[in-house]
Amino acid sequence: MDKSKSLRKLLETNKPIFVPGVYDALSAKIAQQVGFDAVFHTGYGTAATLLGVPDIGLVSFSEMKERVSNICNSIDIPVIADADTGYGNSLNTMRTVKDYIRSGAAGLILEDQVWPKKCGHMEGKLVIPIDEMESKIIAAAQSRKEEKSDLVIVGRTDSLAVEGVDMAIDRVKRYSKAGADLLFIEAPNKVDELEIIAKQVKLPLLLNQLEGGRTPLISMKKAKKIGFKIILFPLTSLYASTKAVFDSLSYLKKHQTSLGIEDQLITFDKFNQLVNHDDLIKLEKKLSNRK
Repeated sequence: MDKSKSLRKLLETNKPIFVPGVYDALSAKIAQQVGFDAVFHTGYGTAATLLGVPDIGLVSFSEMKERVSNICNSIDIPVIADADTGYGNSLNTMRTVKDYIRSGAAGLILEDQVWPKKCGHMEGKLVIPIDEMESKIIAAAQSRKEEKSDLVIVGRTDSLAVEGVDMAIDRVKRYSKAGADLLFIEAPNKVDELEIIAKQVKLPLLLNQLEGGRTPLISMKKAKKIGFKIILFPLTSLYASTKAVFDSLSYLKKHQTSLGIEDQLITFDKFNQLVNHDDLIKLEKKLSNRK
């Protein structure tokens, strides 16, 4: 089944969807292997792992698209891609959406920040006028139609930090009318705001759970009760792997050997299995021995 259709089927169920963030093909393969039904490509993680920089709009469209393509091509489950602001105006957004679809994205998130954007949990964010963002959503929906795709469009607003919760709610309602399938108000500061949002927006909602961020971490049971459809943990894998690298390299530097931390490392054989070594070698031999 087409991955965008698979994502839509997940959205049609009565169950919330628990989605981890991934930042490259390897982390995506791990997420699929442990049993997740969908993943989110994180722009924050892409900026960090590709360029070693914070999420402040330094990654170009072409760099982001290549990372999306690599992730989508490495796994069989749907990928919701971070499309930032669409990388320009409505025409730029049309190109972004079409190229993301061709790269294999099942869904994407478009946000209403001024470019260059910032991570939604950072200070100093600015948002574009509602009408301008509506035009981008309309452009995204038109691109989806032209590509004959079932792409899921997530309309995100960062206006809560700038204009307050009521305006944020008004914005996402208008984004829904413009063609967004799922709505995302970034960085509510307390559970009460989450409840207000879910009560006033009778449409599928995404909850962003970022460790150390502005929004309180809550249980899956609580998120479902409040009324969120997708519960996203965008940076858990990035923060976990970063700490693991820090710890292992610190040990290596201190002891000049990896003896003593073998149980903290994946084995050679298991890693080869993860990256499909045996299957590819069999295919290589089959192709080499053809008559």
